[in-house]
Formats: sequence, C-alpha cells, structure tokens
Amino acid sequence: MEWLTDVGLGLDSHQLRLDRTNTRWITAGERLRDELAVQLAGVVLGIEHIGSTSVVGLLAKPIIDIAAGITADQELPPVRERFDAAGWIYRGDAGADGGHVFVLEAKPSLRVAHVHVVEFGGEQWRKYVLLRDLLRRSPTARARYETVKQRVAAEVGDDRVAYTERKSGVVSRLLDEAIDERHAAP
Repeated sequence: MEWLTDVGLGLDSHQLRLDRTNTRWITAGERLRDELAVQLAGVVLGIEHIGSTSVVGLLAKPIIDIAAGITADQELPPVRERFDAAGWIYRGDAGADGGHVFVLEAKPSLRVAHVHVVEFGGEQWRKYVLLRDLLRRSPTARARYETVKQRVAAEVGDDRVAYTERKSGVVSRLLDEAIDERHAAP
C-alpha cells in the first residue's frame, strides 16, 4: 500500500484537496485495477479505473476510483469476502450514487482508493466509463468540469459530501452531451 502514498495519493477522510492527476496516478490506478482483477477473479465481470484520477492533468482528489462490475443477480457476500481479505473496508450501499462502496486506507482515515461495485454494463457502469472517456478526449469538457470543481471546492471547504453533491449538475450535463454525441456518431 505504501506504493500508493509514495506517488502522492491519499486524503484524510475529513479533508478536501484537489491536485493535478499525473502519470504516476494513472499508473497506480492501472496497477490497482490489475491487482483487483486477480483478487476478484470469478466474482466480477470487469474492472475499470474511473474518475478524475484516470484523466491526466485534471484536478482530482488524490484518491483512485475504480468501478467493479457484477451481474444484476450477483450476491454481495462472495464479493465482500474477497475485498475484506484484501484489506478493503465496506462502507455500504450508496445505491444510484455509487453502488456498494469499498475503501482502501493507507492508515486509519487516510483513503487512497474507492471501489464502486455496480452492475456490469448497467446504467452506473456506463456513466462511469462514458464520463471518463469524455474527459480523456475533450479539453472543453475537462475545462468545464475543472472550473466547477474549483469553484465548489472553494465554496464548501472540507465538506466532501457537499462537494460531490454540488458538482453533480455539471457531471449530469457532461454525461447528457456525451450520450448525445454518441447517438450522433455514424
């Protein structure tokens, strides 16, 4: 786990800070994704590095976000057992706001990664991947998202819940545009 903090990842659970995503974070996210793929083999259908830490140069909380996809009828206990064995902490079911959430801490209250267990190919899965891909390819989308993130972070201080809620509008608009763009493509 030290390899995650060595590249600058980690945020106290009562703090909000944005830093620029760099290639070391991308590499760390890919490594974590690959390790989870091995640990969760047979119980998940797919794993993706998502969120702002998957987009080089974008301002992000220094916490890796991963989506892990399961079938709609998959029972959670076998998945949870694998996460528990790997040192992840189950934080509950956030429903449409993030699925089943698992947290990896480098030390108590210092979060380095979140995993969102959602239905593979379901609406949440598609939105996570769609937003990530849009932000990777569109400088305009990145700039719009970053402007809102900076403004909201300045307004809410260390209130991470308010931060997430207040930037949800721009996320929804970006997703709508990405969906429209996808439908318009030949």
